[in-house]
Amino acid sequence: MKRTLIVIGIVVTMLLGVFAGSYYYINKKIFVPSPKDFFSNDNNDNNDKQNFNVEKGNYNILLIGLDKRTDNDIGRTDSIILANINADTRKIRLISFMRDMYIPIPGYGLNRINSAYTLGGPELLMETLQKDFNIDVQYYISIDFRAFQDLVDKLGGIDVEIKDYEVNEINKYIKEVNGSKATLLQGPGYQHLNGQQALSYSRIRKVGNSDFERTERQRRVLTILIDKARSVSIFKIPELASTAINYIKTNIPTTKLMNLGYTVYKFGNTPVETIRIPVDGMFDSLMVKGMAVLVPDMEKNVTFLEKFLSSQGIAFSNLPPYMANNFHADDKAIDNRGKKRNVIKIQIPPEDLTQPTDNTSDYEIIEGNDSNNQDGKPNTSNTDGQGDKTNNNGNEVVPSE
Repeated sequence: MKRTLIVIGIVVTMLLGVFAGSYYYINKKIFVPSPKDFFSNDNNDNNDKQNFNVEKGNYNILLIGLDKRTDNDIGRTDSIILANINADTRKIRLISFMRDMYIPIPGYGLNRINSAYTLGGPELLMETLQKDFNIDVQYYISIDFRAFQDLVDKLGGIDVEIKDYEVNEINKYIKEVNGSKATLLQGPGYQHLNGQQALSYSRIRKVGNSDFERTERQRRVLTILIDKARSVSIFKIPELASTAINYIKTNIPTTKLMNLGYTVYKFGNTPVETIRIPVDGMFDSLMVKGMAVLVPDMEKNVTFLEKFLSSQGIAFSNLPPYMANNFHADDKAIDNRGKKRNVIKIQIPPEDLTQPTDNTSDYEIIEGNDSNNQDGKPNTSNTDGQGDKTNNNGNEVVPSE
């Protein structure tokens, strides 16, 4: 029911980066250590006083928005956003991954991407992105929705334009979460939202272009919050940090987390570039095993993502849709040595395809080669595909009867 609250993950990262006095407290609260961290000086109680350093290099941080009903609930992954922080070029990029995207989950076969967290926690979700999209995901930050409203209020709210078809749905969710304390919108238009309203604005998906528009709203809210966090008073930071601290978990060592936050803080007013995966025109909407899913053309999406992350000056979020959709669409994915790289090819057994949508109604997806390895796991290796007839996402198809 409660949705989408990833939008403060990177904001909290920035706030922690300049909140040196809370080092020890934050470390004990949010850091999920790996075995080597128990033997590191990073967790030494004498390290309360820290001198922050500007990081160098490129960092991919997975931001996971969780819908948790209780403290003991593992939660459902309602938002998946990759934050790319390039300290060398001083760029921040955000990539939303649609939660209904149907891709291989390592060890479990094809499923919606948001099932990875339920099956194996943040580690499996990171592995899924790494193997399917050829991304080196080093870290994660997971956050529970319960921190969102207070944090937005403490940052002074946000200003956005509310469309007429969004008002009723936003108010519906405001009442769901807040009951008698709800503060409802009075109508559409450009207006100031408090925490309740911003939360609901980020959650709604049953209006407009469904989940596609929802991920766009999430990135918009996140961008606004980043800008507000950059100008926050240093005296406000302890209050902000304590608001969210109990709802965040991360595998980023605390010194690294604070240095990254400090690094982003030093970027100044660098514009945030955003995209969504799968890209328009690079997936099929299908019914598989009774589920409405998005089956991506992996080669096109991997190539687009690769170009987006390596671009030096193109603001993808500002491109007209037809330009963004076709940007490098015919390129082949390459590795760092300039050679063509293998990209997985998704093949769906015909018995799993229950109801194609209009744009695929002339075809049904079939298995080409054996879709399983000897260990029974899906074969995710790329095939030559020469002479095969494919639909617009690269899957093998034949005319339906």
